[in-house]
Amino acid sequence: MRARTALPADLVALAQRQAGVLSRDQLLRFALSRQTIARLLASGLLTVLTPGIYLRGGEPSWMSRAWAGLLIGGSTAVLGGPTAGYLQKLVREPPDVITVYSNRQLAPRDGWLFVRGTRACSGEPARTRYEATVIDLCAEGDEDDVAAVLADAVSSRRTTTKKLLAEVHSRSRLRHRSLLCDVLGDVDAGAHSALERRFLVDVERAHGLPTATRQAHAGTAHRSDAWYEEYALVVELDSKRHHSGGATFHDTTRDNDHALVGLTTLRLRWAHVTGSNACATAQVLGAALAARGWHGPLTSCPKCALVHPI
Repeated sequence: MRARTALPADLVALAQRQAGVLSRDQLLRFALSRQTIARLLASGLLTVLTPGIYLRGGEPSWMSRAWAGLLIGGSTAVLGGPTAGYLQKLVREPPDVITVYSNRQLAPRDGWLFVRGTRACSGEPARTRYEATVIDLCAEGDEDDVAAVLADAVSSRRTTTKKLLAEVHSRSRLRHRSLLCDVLGDVDAGAHSALERRFLVDVERAHGLPTATRQAHAGTAHRSDAWYEEYALVVELDSKRHHSGGATFHDTTRDNDHALVGLTTLRLRWAHVTGSNACATAQVLGAALAARGWHGPLTSCPKCALVHPI
């Protein structure tokens, strides 16, 4: 009886490759009869994960559900959206809903989102190509979300702004197309986070301030967010997650090293570069630059009148 209810070795190997998941079609292709499948289920060697999809022992993992989505979707199925983003380390937490692109018309299932369409893929389990995933993840976010996704993707060195622009231009319909092109231009200029882009666009560029050199070594071994070399001034931009522990120690060391070579450091956070505070920060930065020889003028941005010419 044991031999009759044991999975063949080839199916065991396939299940191991697919995070423990097998489809009914796969079992039938391996010449298992419907009666044998029923015995495997009755014995507990297989359990039903979702209709037509079985799990070989244990509790289903997130990867099991991802493979299940591909098997439901058929031969053209590709993981996409946040699901692909998690596999490609663009998304930090595994999404609850598995997103699958397939050219088949599929009924909704709890835990899976099936999107009609054919997408190029890479890797195993099959997922959308890296550049396609990046652009897909930008579809639902606001301007800062878009900037963060694009900056993180480029700074990881897994892609380039040129490749991402090519992906943008390859799509006939795309939400945020103009914004994506603008942000990629700013990322290419050295804005490697949403915060750095806010500073570039809303503080520096909007108020006619000099253009800093970005991501450069300002006379020390440290890479700086913005360096006004002519005026011996450095601006460092700190996001919330970089305010304590070892990061704070590193920031202090960097500021001290800059001081030793005659550089003044201004350290800014989100509150300094958003809303009307961006204009007040421009006033402070303009004054610091003027004290070091910049002749201005500092200009008002279209959104406010808090800045006065120097």
